[in-house]
Amino acid sequence: MSAADTVRTLRLGFFYMLLNLKTIYRQPAAVFFVVAFPIMFLVIFSSLLTFEIGIPEEAGGNVPVVKFSQYFVAGIMGVAIFGTSFNLLGTSLAIQQFDGTLKQLAATPLPRTSFFIGLVGTALTYTFLQLVIMLILGVAAYGIDLPDASGWLTLVWIVLLGVPAGCVLGIAITKIIPSANAAPAIIQAPFIILQFISGVFFTLASLPSWLQWVAGVFPLRWIAQGLRSVFLPDAYRYAEPGMSWQLELAAIVLVVWIVVGLGLSVLTFKWDRSG
Repeated sequence: MSAADTVRTLRLGFFYMLLNLKTIYRQPAAVFFVVAFPIMFLVIFSSLLTFEIGIPEEAGGNVPVVKFSQYFVAGIMGVAIFGTSFNLLGTSLAIQQFDGTLKQLAATPLPRTSFFIGLVGTALTYTFLQLVIMLILGVAAYGIDLPDASGWLTLVWIVLLGVPAGCVLGIAITKIIPSANAAPAIIQAPFIILQFISGVFFTLASLPSWLQWVAGVFPLRWIAQGLRSVFLPDAYRYAEPGMSWQLELAAIVLVVWIVVGLGLSVLTFKWDRSG
């Protein structure tokens, strides 16, 4: 591909992102439940649950006490990253497949690569807005500290790997959705289950080993764990399975999901399922 073709592909991807943002914006229920819901969860659960997370004995020394609200900020940010890409885009795409929107799009000169770029750009835009709001709430109301330079770098690569991983899974799952009306239920079910086993509401170490292994197969566990490494004191790595943040493994798992999910998406995605 020449430089001119690359620029054209990226340009078309950008314009499709703008179109997709407008399309999703016209689905207020989807925008509310996926974009606003995690923020509401953060406010409600952090206000109701005021207990403290236990300090790992292995840490030793004077370790700052962490309230549940501080722990929960990292987890709910992970929900926002994965939910916006997997949940919102998967639901939106399924609806567009059945109402003929994507069939019309397929008749345009839009390259498939530009289509995928536009989808990822859409998810990144919504994710960025959510994270900004949650960071402001976290600092102002729940006592989290802004990360240092290393923490910001970790946050950036988690977002840049976590969003595409969720996007390709959201595209791939449309294969098993039988109708537009069934899309929210089919996508919400695994998404809700993953939240409860991925260290969002409970510490991973408190879950049975087999559930930890199940959660470790999917991206949300690694997104949430990586974010905890950014917003919790480093000594709390002892509360994680393996007593480590396992950031290298998190990056590997997310990259594998991007590759596998992209392959599944290319093989199974259909522009039109209205027939």
